[in-house]
Amino acid sequence: MQVRVRIAPTPSGKLHLGTAHTALFNYLFARHHAGQFILRIDDSDPSRCKKEYEEDIIESLKWLGIEWDEGPDIAGPYGPYRQSQRMNIYKKYIDCLLKEGKAYYCYCTPEELTAERKKMEKAKIIPRYSGKCRHLTVKQVESFKKQNRKPAVRLKVPEKMVSFIDPARGKIAVNSADFGDFIIARGDGTALLGMASTIDDIEMKITHAIRGEDYINFVPRQILIYEALGIKPPIFAHLPFVYAADGSKLSKRHGAVAVSDYRKKGYLPEAIFNYLTFLGWSTGDDRDILTKKETIKLFRLEKVNTNAHHFDVNKLKWLNGVYIRNTSDEKLLWLTKPHLDSQLSKIENQQLRKIIPLLKERIFVLSEVKEMIQFLKTPPDCKKELFKGEKVEEQLQQLEDSLKTIKDWQKSRLFEAIKGVFGEGNYDKKEFYPNLYLAIEGRPTGLPVFESMEILGKAETLKRLKKTLNLVATTPCHSGVPTPCHSGAKR
Repeated sequence: MQVRVRIAPTPSGKLHLGTAHTALFNYLFARHHAGQFILRIDDSDPSRCKKEYEEDIIESLKWLGIEWDEGPDIAGPYGPYRQSQRMNIYKKYIDCLLKEGKAYYCYCTPEELTAERKKMEKAKIIPRYSGKCRHLTVKQVESFKKQNRKPAVRLKVPEKMVSFIDPARGKIAVNSADFGDFIIARGDGTALLGMASTIDDIEMKITHAIRGEDYINFVPRQILIYEALGIKPPIFAHLPFVYAADGSKLSKRHGAVAVSDYRKKGYLPEAIFNYLTFLGWSTGDDRDILTKKETIKLFRLEKVNTNAHHFDVNKLKWLNGVYIRNTSDEKLLWLTKPHLDSQLSKIENQQLRKIIPLLKERIFVLSEVKEMIQFLKTPPDCKKELFKGEKVEEQLQQLEDSLKTIKDWQKSRLFEAIKGVFGEGNYDKKEFYPNLYLAIEGRPTGLPVFESMEILGKAETLKRLKKTLNLVATTPCHSGVPTPCHSGAKR
């Protein structure tokens, strides 16, 4: 048997991390078994779906490295791969069930169903449809038609135990008497999601339906549809939710929840792929970093951990930093470009190539690059009170005099010049270096200052020192809380 699995997102929003997690596990399972992974778009409700969201879903999955073998953009033998284009297929199956007496028309109005439900709740009975439309007479049907009622279609449900085995959760059994005859098609003839999804899985020869744990309650109904059609159901497996740190379902109130939002923040696809893999699954050892190839080789559906798992953005950020440090300088240069503003994007690649090795050891997301290199284009604009010590002017003046004599502008020579200043003045490094950083980068700490001075060049470095000397020599010190320097970046 060739494994065939699918993911069927609804394009009512951007690709959610939870949906990406489900897609990833389906993908890993398919690739582990050399099977097929299908992308199907559930756009059966046009009022909820937008084209731009479908595009975001497709683009985000591709960006994560989750490739599909069949889908709306590449076709395949069992298309179309959008539910909105498959309505006639569903009708054929529904008509078959009606013809064989396995389903029937239900003329009950919403008001009648609500009244029936309330009556059962008052009697402390589990609410379920009474089945009163199962055996309507011809006269009753004619009467309903004259009232212009649009009947839904219900499946005739036999009262019995319905069970299935989830690979990670074991056997799950439900008494069908708890829910009774359920609707499979609306009054306008369109199939409900449970029916449409079941038919799609049949038509696309899906062998394993791997999805979120919120679908567990739907499985008994789907099994009954399969039985009514005389078709063997697939294996049903359910993944744990991706919860927020506070234990609630991950939502916008917790910050970014869409894959594309994390992409914009500067997270790498490999880091998100790796992190999502370990939400609900593990190798059984202490490893938390795997290559895609290693993950596919080791992945087992039976090893899915069904306990609640919480999305830890700090863990993801740390992991992203690891991947950044393992990225080549040239690739990182290319990756940082989209995160620079129009001014910083004009920085020459030669300058960026020199600064990338310094950045990669200090950033966790690519968006942090902008703030860290802002000083290359925006000279510091500091308040005098930020400079500490009684000999600020003397220190910087001696340094300027020493730097002017350097012809070979290299960090080693710059370091020697600063050592000379320390030797002459015996200055406190804890005061001197923050002052130097303020003069060069506009902050009391930052990228290695010698490398920064080398990248800026001799003329620009001396220009900044001169500006600072003028500041500390001529501007009176004001009392009050010091304000940060302004070099175009937040402090």
